[in-house]
Amino acid sequence: MLKRIPLNQLRVGMFINDMEFATEIDAARFRPFLVSKGDDVRRLAGSHVRSVVIDITKGIDVVGAPTREVSASFEAQLLNVFSRGEINRARQSIQEVGPHLRHMLQDARVNGYFADEAATSAVERIMLETLDNTGALVAVAKLKEKDETTFLHSLAVSALMIAFGRCLGHGQNEVRVLGLGGLVHDLGKMAIPDDVLNKPGKLTAEEMDLVRTHPQKGYEMVAKAGSAPPEVLDICRFHHERYDGGGYPDRLSGRKIPYVARVAAICDVYEVLTTVRPYKPAFSQAEAINMMMNSPGHFDQKLLSAFVSNMVISGTLH
Repeated sequence: MLKRIPLNQLRVGMFINDMEFATEIDAARFRPFLVSKGDDVRRLAGSHVRSVVIDITKGIDVVGAPTREVSASFEAQLLNVFSRGEINRARQSIQEVGPHLRHMLQDARVNGYFADEAATSAVERIMLETLDNTGALVAVAKLKEKDETTFLHSLAVSALMIAFGRCLGHGQNEVRVLGLGGLVHDLGKMAIPDDVLNKPGKLTAEEMDLVRTHPQKGYEMVAKAGSAPPEVLDICRFHHERYDGGGYPDRLSGRKIPYVARVAAICDVYEVLTTVRPYKPAFSQAEAINMMMNSPGHFDQKLLSAFVSNMVISGTLH
């Protein structure tokens, strides 16, 4: 059984199955290991590791760890924050968006084609739900089974970008473009082989290089359809660029990164950090925001501050 824990809970005797690193270079080099001495704990505490995933079948568990299932716990947390009606509305929206979004992803995987009509229909439904139920929609989409990861991540990032765009004062058409960009930002992953995309262990350097091609592949796929606004193409291609120039594919920096891609980078990372899996909890909202605020060079700080103020402190997200 796998469990994600913060570094302050790490102890000698735990078996580390995975880590979340600040850099992809460190991630590519990682191999699972048993924490056998105190020096291991101290070394990790002083590193850029954000969290670890332990395997309690191969090492010790956290003292006093609860035994309940993560999915059951997650359901209870939803009911503590949202009404049953809000949760049911969000689930109904996801169910309605599902056929359109799966059509888009399937066409990309099988035919290398961008189904723009399906994507547009999905965005219109997400825009409607985010008028007054953004928090519940994003929260319900956080629990992801393996085969739903790309589907629900795309939906949630689209919802985040629509809500954030409204908070930033953008008009309806601009918000729609942001939502479409969020929906298709990872479309290029459909061109990556399943055995790489769904690999349970760490990727090799060659596999990591292959995954890093997905922004360009997605850009080419959407551009080929000829119907997407240029801002959507910018989101596809540049959402993994970093403000300090350390991202990919073009190592752009600062304002050279298109504005919409800087918005997308924030929504994308926030959604990943707060994602729940059936075998492990997510980072809390506070933990995720703390990591993002303390990742110098990664984001446009002005936009990140706006995200925290308008999406988190305001209570739009929970």
